[in-house]
Amino acid sequence: TYETSKFLYSLEKRMGCKIKTIQTDNGREFCNDTDKAQSLFQIVLERLGIRHKRIRPYSPWQNGVVERSHRVDNEIFYAKRRFSSEEEMYKSFKRYATRTNNICRKILKFKSPNEVLKEYQSRVA
Repeated sequence: TYETSKFLYSLEKRMGCKIKTIQTDNGREFCNDTDKAQSLFQIVLERLGIRHKRIRPYSPWQNGVVERSHRVDNEIFYAKRRFSSEEEMYKSFKRYATRTNNICRKILKFKSPNEVLKEYQSRVA
């Protein structure tokens, strides 16, 4: 959770805006089994003033973009490769992510995620 808070803080700083809400499934990495006690992830979000929105249990379609992204990453990247070390996997994934984020997407008006990010950063700066 220290790493999570560090990541969220640095993301806000780099993007130049405040994260208002994070939507997750109900996985144990995000929330406890009971609603009585907060998970460390939820405590971090609360301290950073970020709203935690959880999808309904057993409703992965409510998080469709993430679910599809995980499926595509698995089909294209993880299922086709074997790595001899964590470092090798990290370097390979970095190349994969760079290529993937330079592919134009219809949902982004035929721009790549990197193009949209650069446009956003130039407007905010």
